[in-house]
Amino acid sequence: MFIMGAKSVKTYIDAAMGKLQDDQTFAAKAHQKEALGYLNSAYSLTTEKNSEWARENLIRKAYWSIPFDLHQIRDKHHHLFNEVHHADLDELVALRVLLKLIPIIKPEPKSDRITAKQAEVTATVVDMIKRRTAQYHEAVELGRLFGGLNVSVTPHLVTNDYNTTFTRCFYFLNGKFTPLSVIMAAADTLEREKENA
Repeated sequence: MFIMGAKSVKTYIDAAMGKLQDDQTFAAKAHQKEALGYLNSAYSLTTEKNSEWARENLIRKAYWSIPFDLHQIRDKHHHLFNEVHHADLDELVALRVLLKLIPIIKPEPKSDRITAKQAEVTATVVDMIKRRTAQYHEAVELGRLFGGLNVSVTPHLVTNDYNTTFTRCFYFLNGKFTPLSVIMAAADTLEREKENA
């Protein structure tokens, strides 16, 4: 994907997140690889922005010990970067770990019942984000919407290849990252059990 406009850590992160499907899984290994590539590009941009500070503030040996790739970054490397880059480094490392854990699931046709409920959940989450902009990074409790399941969601604004911004959400069931399709199927099963009881 070609990144249009000014390149920033955020644009690369948005591009990486744009590779996820609606249920927060990857449709193919290639999509995961591309997403990780965008995070590596964001890291390269960070090292580029840090280079002048590093030349002026680090001894030669330390300067040449700056890791070349994001997967090599550890907390012990923070001193090699200007403090203004620490938050970006932490976010990139955390997102890399998360993206490596996200499963690869080829899209399958969904039943109308699950699709309708998933659309309701997505619409509700988007509406909640619009009303709670100040709480953007906080997990939102959605137990009632999921029929009593302990589900929370962390929203993230994403801009895709066509410069369209939309909301991407990570769903957690009992604190564990879980694709929305799995949660919806579980909620549907519980609802059917209640109906049949």
